[in-house]
Amino acid sequence: MNRTRILLAVLVMVVLLELFPAKADRIKAVFVGAGVIYCAIWAVRRYLAAARRKQALAAQQAADDEEYRQYKLALDAIRERHDPRRDLDDPTSITAEYREELNRLHDRHQAMLERKFGPR
Repeated sequence: MNRTRILLAVLVMVVLLELFPAKADRIKAVFVGAGVIYCAIWAVRRYLAAARRKQALAAQQAADDEEYRQYKLALDAIRERHDPRRDLDDPTSITAEYREELNRLHDRHQAMLERKFGPR
């Protein structure tokens, strides 16, 4: 789309230069000025889009940090309820109820955990 516009502008400039050779300096100045304005607008729009993306990412990270804090509190409460001594000699020997609570907690916060730590 942009290449087409640029090529069309160059074509119009060449035609105008051929039709009005006495005003070549003025035609060139107008097209250079238009090019500068076009580039400035493009740069400002690109900067604003990047700023919006950065702001959205920062807001998402702040929300994830708060959700992770709540997740960690719930995880600690579940661990305190089922394994207060944190006996990690055999982590595969946890009860079914403990495992179900952990799975429900992880499922509830899965999107945040994947954003924070990647897919499991």
